[in-house]
Amino acid sequence: MASVAYSIFILSLFVFTIVNLHPVSSEFDEYFFIFGDGLYDSGNTEYIIPDEYLPVYHSPYGNTYFKHGTGRYSDGRLIPDFIAHKVGFPDFIPPALNTSANFTYGANFASEGASVFDIQQNNSLNFRNQVRHFIELIKEWRADLQNITEVNRRLKKAVLLINIGTPDILNANITSNTTDAQLETITTEVIGNISDKIKVLYDLGARKFVFQTPPPLGFLPYVKQTRNDSIISVKLNIVALLVVDELYAALMEIKQLNPAFNFTIFGDFFPIFWRVLLPPLFGFNESRVACCGNGTVRGQGCGVLGYEYCVCGNKTEYLFFDGTHYSEAANKQLVELMWDKKSGYIVPYDLKDFFEISNSTSLKSAT
Repeated sequence: MASVAYSIFILSLFVFTIVNLHPVSSEFDEYFFIFGDGLYDSGNTEYIIPDEYLPVYHSPYGNTYFKHGTGRYSDGRLIPDFIAHKVGFPDFIPPALNTSANFTYGANFASEGASVFDIQQNNSLNFRNQVRHFIELIKEWRADLQNITEVNRRLKKAVLLINIGTPDILNANITSNTTDAQLETITTEVIGNISDKIKVLYDLGARKFVFQTPPPLGFLPYVKQTRNDSIISVKLNIVALLVVDELYAALMEIKQLNPAFNFTIFGDFFPIFWRVLLPPLFGFNESRVACCGNGTVRGQGCGVLGYEYCVCGNKTEYLFFDGTHYSEAANKQLVELMWDKKSGYIVPYDLKDFFEISNSTSLKSAT
């Protein structure tokens, strides 16, 4: 009998040793929130205007990866989708307006056509309303967790990805007669409104912000088709460059007043600039005409009922899927540039710093 007890004791020690040598992995502990316009919108439009026919929920949108439309303005996955996969999230980050979704690890508030200004938008969520929905989600977290300390910890750990302002620039009525001073005023107004919302997000507890700035807007198929003016295209490109400088200055002001505020900027201008000029160098065969749409460069009308539109064969060969949004192939390339700062397009941190190396010295101040 004693030998049996001794054997059980030895077995217990053995099991204890094995368990400690191979500990059970802890629960996934990353959080991701997305704000912006159609470049990031993963399906919020359906919940804003549920009774309308929306091309983005039908073929050819979504066909490359999902095999059907999902509300994403591309033929497949978006930038936030690729990021979520690289980080290891259990699933794509769901659209915030889908009330049946699981928001344990974050939410996507981005909305096609979203404005940085506090204006009424019946078909979109402006930046202010996106922040309001973020506040509501935090309240749900607090109610579910019953632990304010844990909610605050998650917010400090969370990465906020933001791309907004392009619709406002495109709608700013920039003409060939618009002066440089007027271009600077447009930029200042856009950045001022972005800055105001960032301060609110910081006060709510967010500490890590990733910004994607506009591409060369004059190169968009939609712009080339609807404006058809090289001077306007140049002026739009100037504003896109001005945004980078003014955004950096505005974020540095916030940083100076709030040392725990951490940000990085991905400059989308030159990655798209070079892919438009030298598409074969990056694996594309077409960079000036969209894959889907009608008109000279397929700049409009993709999937719209009552329109005759063309859809390309091999979507991976196209930089733009429709007149203003990238193909899945382009989105994937851009995420690779955002992931590693060695690309030279994201400074001062890269996505790995914010997600994988969140305990680095430079980010420990995020408290």
